[in-house]
Amino acid sequence: MKLFSPTPVVIVLVAGSLAGGLVTRQTPVTATASQPALTEALVRAYLWPSSEADFRAAAAIVVGDASLVGVSRQQMHDLEEWMRRGPTLRSEAAATVVRGDVLDEFQVSTPGGRTIPVLVRLPTRYMPEHQWPVMFAMHGGPPGNVEGAARSARRMIDVWAASAEAAGWIVVSPTMVDVVSRGGRTEDRLPYEIFHPEEARAVLDEVRARYNVNPDRIVSTGISLGSNFSIAYGAAHPDWFSAIVPVSTEGDSRALLLRNLAPVPTYVLEGSQDQNIRGVGGPRSLDRILTSFGADLVYREFSDRAHEGFQDHYPDVLRWLDGRPRDLAPRAVLRVPHDAIVPVSRQVHWVEADSRQAFVHARVTGRAAIAIDARWARQLTLYLNDQLVDLDLPLVVSVNGTVVHQGRVDRSMRVALEGARRLGDERRVYAARLGLPVPATQASIELATRAWAALSPTHPEGTLSFWEMYAARALEERVPTIGFEGAETPVPDGITRAAEQVALRITAVDTASPAGKAGLRPGDVLVSFGGEMFFERRGGVAGLHRWLIRELRETPTDYELVASRAGGLHTLRATYALGPYRPPGR
Repeated sequence: MKLFSPTPVVIVLVAGSLAGGLVTRQTPVTATASQPALTEALVRAYLWPSSEADFRAAAAIVVGDASLVGVSRQQMHDLEEWMRRGPTLRSEAAATVVRGDVLDEFQVSTPGGRTIPVLVRLPTRYMPEHQWPVMFAMHGGPPGNVEGAARSARRMIDVWAASAEAAGWIVVSPTMVDVVSRGGRTEDRLPYEIFHPEEARAVLDEVRARYNVNPDRIVSTGISLGSNFSIAYGAAHPDWFSAIVPVSTEGDSRALLLRNLAPVPTYVLEGSQDQNIRGVGGPRSLDRILTSFGADLVYREFSDRAHEGFQDHYPDVLRWLDGRPRDLAPRAVLRVPHDAIVPVSRQVHWVEADSRQAFVHARVTGRAAIAIDARWARQLTLYLNDQLVDLDLPLVVSVNGTVVHQGRVDRSMRVALEGARRLGDERRVYAARLGLPVPATQASIELATRAWAALSPTHPEGTLSFWEMYAARALEERVPTIGFEGAETPVPDGITRAAEQVALRITAVDTASPAGKAGLRPGDVLVSFGGEMFFERRGGVAGLHRWLIRELRETPTDYELVASRAGGLHTLRATYALGPYRPPGR
C-alpha cells in the first residue's frame, strides 16, 4: 500500500474484536481528498487497540493518509461522534460485574512501576449500556502501614456508599499502599511518598476499561491527605475533573497555585474544631482566595465538627455536582507556574508551553481571534476546534500584543486522533494544532511582565501545609543536591534566545553525581537541562533542583544537558532518580 500516493488508497477494514480490530471485509473503502478513508473501526483500533498489531496498522493509515487533513466541519463532527462512544468494555470485566455492597477489587500497574489495589462500588442499578458518573475517593494519611491504607480505602467506599447508591454514582477508592509513613518520624520529619497524578490517572483508565464511565463527570474527592491530593490534582490538571470535593482539608493559601484551580468547581466541607491540620486558617484562605477569583465554590464550615467525614451532607454535594459537567472548551485558559509539590501540566486545556516555568493567559476574543500573554517560554502550541473559534475563517492570534499568526488553520482528523491518544481522553477533540513563537522584543517582555505582575499575590504566599512540608522534606532527603553549582550568564552567541533567557556558567561539579558522570565540567555554560531553559531571576541551580525533585520517580530518567564548551555545543545525558531516604545527620 502506498500511503502517500496521489491515487486513491484502498483500505480494507471492519470492526473485528471488541476493541475494534482490523480484519478483512468484502467491501473496500476508497479514500479520496474529499472523503477520508476513516471508519469507526479504524478510530477504535487507533485509540483503543486490542493488540499492538492493530495499533500499528491503524497508525500507519492515520500518519500516511493525506485526506485526513483539510476536512470539513461535518467530517470532523462525524469523527467526534465515533470518539465519544469511548472504549469497548473488556469482556472479562463485563462478565464479572458486581454491584451494591459486593465490591470489585483489582490491582493497577502504574507508569512508575507501583501496583495500586483498587476498590470499586457500583450502584445496584448499574447497566453497561449507559454512562455513569464517578467519585474518585482518596483516603487520608499517611497511614502507618499497608493494612491501615487498606482499611482507610474501605472506609472511603463506606462513607460514600448510601449517597452514591441513591444518586447513581460509581465510587472508586485507591488503596495508597506507598503513601505510608516511613521510619524515623519526628516532629519535623515524617517521610512518606505522595500519590502522583499519573498514578491516579492509571487507576481511572483501568476503571474506564471495566465500566461505562462518563469521562465528563469524574469528581476527585478525599478526606484529609486525600483531599489535599484532590486540590493538587485540580490545580495541576484543571482539565481532568469536572469538580473536586475536599473534605477535612488543610486547604491552601498560595494564590499562584490556586489561580490554576479557579476554573474547577470546588465544594469544601470543613470542621472548625479540626486539630489534625495546621489550622482552620488554611481552608479559610482557600475559600477567601478562590472567592476573590470568582470561582465556582461552595465552602461549608461547621463549628461542631472536627477531622472527619461529612457523609450526612453528601447528598447535597451530589445534587450540586449534577449540573457541573467538565468544561471542555473554556474561552480563557490560565497557566500559572508555582513551586508547589505537584507542578502544573505543560498543557492546560487547549494551550501548551515548551517550558515548565511558563506563564500563559490565553483568551478567545472573537469568532476567529485569540489574544495571549506569555512569559518564560519560547514556543506555544494551541489546540483548536470549532467550539473555540470558527476554523472556516482566517484566524488572528496575537502574543504579547504582536500578531504572530494570521490565516486559515486546517482541520485535521490526524491531529484530533493523535491528540486524543496522547492525552488519553477522547472527549478532548482538537481539530487543529498551531505552533506560535513568543516574541522576544523589549515591548513583548514589558507587556508580559505587566501581565504577570497583575497576577502576583497582594500579600506574601502562605506557609506550606503539613502534608506538603513533610513530603517536600522527604524529597529533599532523596535528592539532596543536583550535583553542580553555577551562576546566571548570557546565552552564548549563535543560539536562538527566548525572551529573558539566560544560561548557567558551571562553577563546581560533583564528579560522582549524574551530571558529573555525564561529563559536565566547571567552566561549561549550561544552556538547557531536560529541554528546560533558564530565565533571569528564576532561581538558577536552586530553581532547577526544585522542579527536578518534583518530577523524579524511583525509575531512573535520562535528561539531556546541552552545554557550550570551547565554542561548540555538547549534548550530555545524565540519569537521575529518587534515592533512599537520608535522615538529617547521615
